[in-house]
Amino acid sequence: MKKKEGSKEKDDGKGSRETRCLIEGHPCLVAFVYESDNNVVSQRLVEKVQLPTSIHPNQARIKFSTGKCVKEVLCDIAPMNSCHLLLRWA
Repeated sequence: MKKKEGSKEKDDGKGSRETRCLIEGHPCLVAFVYESDNNVVSQRLVEKVQLPTSIHPNQARIKFSTGKCVKEVLCDIAPMNSCHLLLRWA
């Protein structure tokens, strides 16, 4: 992945982008992936920040912010090391 000059965003040129976000006041790495089918949050993040899960125990509603933009998404919970939050990018 190459880093864009003057920005903290990274773009690999293949339809994905990484940037930083805040989840419950904690700095996290979020990856936006063009061809992803699901939104996924790291199991480690859910446990560490004690995020509440939804009715389905393997899902959590995540509220995150990137600068002035605040979003809330429903995510599947899965073990992963590449980032804290993986979001589909339409």
